[in-house]
This record gives sequence, structure tokens and C-alpha cells, in this order.
Amino acid sequence: MKSLPWNAWLLALVQPFVLSVGALNVFLGGIVGAQLHSDPTFATLPVTALIVGVSLNVFPAARIQKKLGRKRAFILAAIVSSASALGAAWSIEVGSFWGFCASAFLLGTQLAYVGQYRFAAIESCESPAQHPSVISLVLVGGIAAAWVGPELLNLGQAITLFDAEYARAYAALGILELIGAAILAVAMKPLNIQENITEAGDSRTLSALFQQPVLWLAIGSGLTAYAVMAFLMTATPLAMSGHGHDIQSAKWVIQSHVMAMYLPSLVTPLIIKRIGVYKLITLGCVVFLACIAVALLGHSVHHYWWALVALGVGWNFLFIGGTSLLPQTYKPSERFKVQAVNDFSITAFQASGSLGAGIVLFTQGWTWMLLASLFPVSLLLLLNVVIKKRQSFEETSI
Repeated sequence: MKSLPWNAWLLALVQPFVLSVGALNVFLGGIVGAQLHSDPTFATLPVTALIVGVSLNVFPAARIQKKLGRKRAFILAAIVSSASALGAAWSIEVGSFWGFCASAFLLGTQLAYVGQYRFAAIESCESPAQHPSVISLVLVGGIAAAWVGPELLNLGQAITLFDAEYARAYAALGILELIGAAILAVAMKPLNIQENITEAGDSRTLSALFQQPVLWLAIGSGLTAYAVMAFLMTATPLAMSGHGHDIQSAKWVIQSHVMAMYLPSLVTPLIIKRIGVYKLITLGCVVFLACIAVALLGHSVHHYWWALVALGVGWNFLFIGGTSLLPQTYKPSERFKVQAVNDFSITAFQASGSLGAGIVLFTQGWTWMLLASLFPVSLLLLLNVVIKKRQSFEETSI
């Protein structure tokens, strides 16, 4: 770990400041939405707005990073996020549901860039063998964000500029984002990625790139991880509230879930070395299935806690597995194109999951949400098995 590049360590360190936007919005987005809008089916729309904001900013983020360099682009995104967090606070204060949704959409700008942190860490490596380790290291920084994001509900009470406690939480988020921008400005080493002119001519089209089965698996693993996670996680605070659990219990469950998303990163590189990426993806699917099984057993706080912890661990395995496969599918001249397509696909499915969460929860119920989650997990498991067998056959033939 000591041999890993400086930027990987720094990007892990800055995560609590720049990634708390996601944890806070997952925790409070649906609750604030339900408070500001009379129709409960609209409750998760602010969370969906955040994810749509991520999705629509993926391609612009790739172009801006190519033009300005990773460092300046990351700083700019943190500043925009700070202003958006203050806009969210003001919207809550005045009771504007659509203003809150608009602010959540703009907050998605930051997550589009934070999602690229792992690629910045990869590009700082001297050897591809370091890729799983730096991906995991960057994600480990999310452990602190798991606690800090929801905890802003309590920490923000010291901010007296707003009367509403939820508004104060978002004001505190705005301060955190500025701190993150300052850390990046002072400590990050510039990483300007320029396309090589001779390589650019060899760049393949997207249709040619998608003839690689491994690319389908890499993207499919990431989008399944995010779609299922967003679908169940977004609905959890609302489902808990509907079964009589208080907001502090929901906060504990969401904090534990987000920590479970990132804490396995400490050992995931070792797991990859021992069993390989394909078996890691299989393991992630199995853990997702365990999450669904536990959640079907009951509605106590502990049922939600164990289910959401399993959901976080499964997400980690699938996301790191897919990200580790992705660099195997493109040349340096193709990286921005493939990375952008990958992240756009992930966030598009994530947005669908979060939007569908409120609709399915209030029309069909928690049990049907869990049963619906079986389909994408089973499909990914089948895809992984087929592609792994194909890879093994091709290697044997050679």
C-alpha cells in the first residue's frame, strides 16, 4: 500500500468532504420530499433528481476534465456543489419542493466528478497490477463519508442561519464541500490527460468496443450494483417510517449501509488476488440475494440493518469487480469515451432505481420491491457465468 501513488491517498482523504453529498441526500432526500410534497409517490423524486444530475453530467464532466485536467475540474465541481447545497437549504427553509429538487439535481454535478476519482487514481499508477488496490483505497475514503453525511443532521444544528433542522444539514454540507475544494487545490498533484495524436487514429468506435463481451460484463456489473442498491436503499427510510421506526433508527441503518459499501474495500483487492474478478462478481450477486432474503423475513430494525449491510457489501464487490474489468477493454486513447459510457449507463439505471423506489413502495409495497430485485441480480449472475466460460474456452484454445 505504501507504494501506491500520492493522488490515490489524497483522493481517499478528501472523500468525507466531497462524497457526503450522496450519503446525506440518500438519508434525507426522501424524508424532505415527503415533507414538502403532499403526494407520497413524489417523495423520492429529490433523490432521483440527484442521480439524474449525475447521469446528465457524466459526458460534460469527461470533456471538462480532458480540457482543464482532473485537478481543476474536481475543484470546480466541489465549489458548484457547495453553492447547490446552500440552494437546497434555502429551498427547505421556504418550503419549495421543486427548488429542493433543482438543488438536488445540481448536487449531482459533484457526484459525476467524484465517480471519476477512481479513474484519476488508476491513471496515477505505474502498473496495472495496482489498479484493484487504488480503486479500493479511493472507495475506503467513503467510510468516513458514510458517517459524516447523515451526521450532518446533528452537526448542522450549530448553524443558526436557518430555522429548519434539515436546512441546517444542507448548509453544513455546503461548508464541507468548500473544505474539500481547498484540500484538492493545495495538495493534489496535477493529472492532465492529453490524447496522443498517433493513438487517436487507432481509437475504435463504440460499436466496435461493444463487441467485447467483457465490456458488457464490466458495465453490467456496475449498473446492477447501483440500480439494485438505489432501488432498495432509497425506499428504506420510507419503509422504516411506515413500519413505525423513528428517524434516528433510519439514520443508523443508512450509516451502516454506506459504511458497508466502502469498508470491504480494505480486503477486496486481496479477494481478487485469491479468487479473481469473475468469482468476486459471483460473490457480489450471492450477497445481494442474501440481502433480499433477510429483508423478506421481517420488518424490525435489525432486519433492515442486516439487509442494508448486505446490500452495501454486495455493491462493493460488484462495483469494484466491474471497475477492475473496465481498463481491460480500452486503449489509452479510448479511456474518456469508455469511462463516460460506463458511468452514464450506471447512473441512468441508478436514476431509474431511485425513481421506481417511491412508486413501487407506495403502490405495491416493500415485499414486491424485494422480489423485483431478483431479476437484475439473476441476469447478471447468468451473464457472468457465460462470459467466464467463454473466456476460459478462448484461453484453452490458445
